[in-house]
Amino acid sequence: MLNSLSYLLILLSIMKNIFLIVLMLSGLVVFSQEENKTDAKNQKQGEWKKYHKNGMLRYVGNFKNDKPVGEFKYYYDSGNIQSKVDHKGNGASYFIAFYKTGEVKALGKYINQKRDSTWNFYDLDGLKKSSEFYINGLKNRVSYAYYPNGQIAEEKAFFNDFENGKWITYFENGKKKMEATYENGGLEGKAMYYKSNGKRSIRGFYYKGTRNGVWLYFEEDGNTIMKKEEYDKGKRIDENKDDDFEKKLLKPISEDFLNPDIIMQQMQEGNQRYE
Repeated sequence: MLNSLSYLLILLSIMKNIFLIVLMLSGLVVFSQEENKTDAKNQKQGEWKKYHKNGMLRYVGNFKNDKPVGEFKYYYDSGNIQSKVDHKGNGASYFIAFYKTGEVKALGKYINQKRDSTWNFYDLDGLKKSSEFYINGLKNRVSYAYYPNGQIAEEKAFFNDFENGKWITYFENGKKKMEATYENGGLEGKAMYYKSNGKRSIRGFYYKGTRNGVWLYFEEDGNTIMKKEEYDKGKRIDENKDDDFEKKLLKPISEDFLNPDIIMQQMQEGNQRYE
């Protein structure tokens, strides 16, 4: 009799566990049916989730008639938050991006999934490193880059995603480092380079992105001409074009120094705050 009772209890326990498992599986099925749904028109509706290859959540958010609504959250494959996008309706969305360590990386706005208005970018210490302005997804107006102390490092004018207008870089003490002008994406016209004490270092001209005309190199006083070069659309044509003047300088003037793009790159690397 006792053996029969024991068997019955064991059987009841097994049946109970089976029931609980079936109940849990039923719940998972119902839960999964509530995600990633499309309607008869194949439009996304309700909550959607997508996952990284390693199984970690990639994003979660809600759709209504195939359009995102409310807040979407995106994650790195490590599980840390990567960005948030808050869809406000009428095509406007507000974006915030994060470093893997959680610090804010960028703040901006989208209109119809295109960048719009002011976008700000930050370093790991929370300091603003650059600011850009967009219209219909294209960079316009003046963009700025900053030193850690808040001093402007660069200001560059844009029109419809092309550099167009003044481009000025600064030393960390606030004095000008270089001033030039862009026209439709290419350097054009007069360019001036300065020493950190504000004295002139080099004066020259650009034509469609290449050196052109007379280029002057100045002594420490910023007035006495140390050297003169002449170019024709990037090709040096003066009688001393084969001299080794630059090699004799205490601080050689390399092509990098005369290339504004490389100037900015070196300045950024020197600050150790640009990615």
